[in-house]
Amino acid sequence: MEKSAILHQSDSKFSFPVSETKAIVRLRTKRNDTIRSVNVLWNTAHKFWQKQLRLPLSVKYRDQLFDWYEGELDNGCPGYSYLFEITDADGTVWYYNESGFDTVMRVEHAFEDNFTVIFPNVKDIVVPNKQFEGRVFYQIFPERFARSSHKQNTEYINMDWNTEHPDNMRFAGGDLDGIREKLPYLKDLGIGAIYMTPIHQSVSAHKYDIDDYFSVDKMFGNIDTLAALVTEAHKLDIKVVMDLVFNHSSYYNALFQDVVANGKKSKYYNWYFVYGDKPSRRKLNYNTFCDVWMMPKLNTNNPEVQQYLCDVGKFYITKCNVDGYRLDVASDVSHDFWRLFRRQLSEIKPDVFIIGEDWQNSESFLGNDQWDSVMNYPFKYACERYFVEGRYNAEQFCDFLNATLMRYKDGTNRMMLNLVDSHDTPRFYQELNKDRSRMLQTLACLMFYLGNPMIYYGDEIFMDGKRDPYNRKCMRWDSPEYASAEHAVVRDLLRLRQRDQLKYGDIGIFAKDGVAHIERSFNGVTLGLAVNNSGSAVQLDADIIYAYRTDGRTVNHGGFAVYTK
Repeated sequence: MEKSAILHQSDSKFSFPVSETKAIVRLRTKRNDTIRSVNVLWNTAHKFWQKQLRLPLSVKYRDQLFDWYEGELDNGCPGYSYLFEITDADGTVWYYNESGFDTVMRVEHAFEDNFTVIFPNVKDIVVPNKQFEGRVFYQIFPERFARSSHKQNTEYINMDWNTEHPDNMRFAGGDLDGIREKLPYLKDLGIGAIYMTPIHQSVSAHKYDIDDYFSVDKMFGNIDTLAALVTEAHKLDIKVVMDLVFNHSSYYNALFQDVVANGKKSKYYNWYFVYGDKPSRRKLNYNTFCDVWMMPKLNTNNPEVQQYLCDVGKFYITKCNVDGYRLDVASDVSHDFWRLFRRQLSEIKPDVFIIGEDWQNSESFLGNDQWDSVMNYPFKYACERYFVEGRYNAEQFCDFLNATLMRYKDGTNRMMLNLVDSHDTPRFYQELNKDRSRMLQTLACLMFYLGNPMIYYGDEIFMDGKRDPYNRKCMRWDSPEYASAEHAVVRDLLRLRQRDQLKYGDIGIFAKDGVAHIERSFNGVTLGLAVNNSGSAVQLDADIIYAYRTDGRTVNHGGFAVYTK
């Protein structure tokens, strides 16, 4: 038994309450270690010295290096004291607690030695946001999604809708009313929430350089247009999430322009990071996003800036009843600000949904006090390495997905915004060299993985596009793909996603015979996905309820099967 690989910590992703009485505990060990059994010895804290309850644990997740044992503690009396009883291959019994390993369980020292789950405050329990759990997201780039049938403001349009060469400084005329008119299409597709890239006043098509945080760009409509969109979406049970950019503003934002004009005499001088009397584009003597002169970085450590940005978030909830926000470059903004932002927004909308942009491990931002969710790019990385690069085989693919789950608590995992492409990446279909079979396999994995799947507009009709700006083409509403067999498979997958197993179920991920399996279980029913990217046909011993490139129980290379257990 490799003791150095064994790890557990109280009050962490290894140990956390999931209700007022129930707690999850995880133990990490070396993968395939010489361990006969693992038990949790536990009880309510003040009763532990009198009686130790015994809960056998089994391996629930497995990654490249570790096995993860998991179990649930619940005797109706929260505030648990516990340790792990580990039996090695030679029969030696080890007791593992906060003081380390011992061959003797020293009950008299339980108070100082044992791990604990404290009596939880309900506000500290990380549970899924019930307004969003299980919903499929659909990301929309408003300028390129749909032009309303009654659009009046057209003089600015200078780009053909069907061009293959989009430009971030040219405009095709998409607007908010266009999105509103397409809501029935989204509802029929199976979409439960839309996430729109920024809609504020800006000189660009992408709007990530914001001139005015309190206005809707006139290209898209106005504040009333946004409110009407939200109202109609809610009638169809579709949530609306806006994109907020608080890391930086536009150079042309009135706040920064005051600093340009007045330098240190400007009351907004300390709202940015300027080195010298006045900001100079030539010298670039101010902090920016990625050295882009157009995007000066806001000083979100300044209390005045913090309150201003909190007021922005409250404004669109109060005026338009939006349901939440996706936060651009959120990991470059302080924890202190996000805690304030969350607290103030929760006072007016307790179930507000907050999604951060962070491309790596986001554990320090996630929970009840900052973000609910994050754009889960590690899921995309796994799919790239398995379906695009061939860098992972099925086992490695499953290992990485399991490792990603073990970064976070269960309630957080159920809120992840899982994606394979976005406005910031090449379209996944492009990365696959337009291989439809693998695209469908990828979408199947997206629908089965724990959390909220997100489709980038046009993925359902296999739109292509390299990196920005080519991944921002206009939606092809006249595409023949709507009548294709492959589009029908996408729609079938979205219908499957509406099942309770995929919306609310627990997850198991493993590889067998070169096939990747993702299983979701809820109320005693298991729905499984078998994805064959092995290079040869594989026999599946299960009751198949949906098949793609599958003959009977034989799943061909490039195919997948959905089964029940």
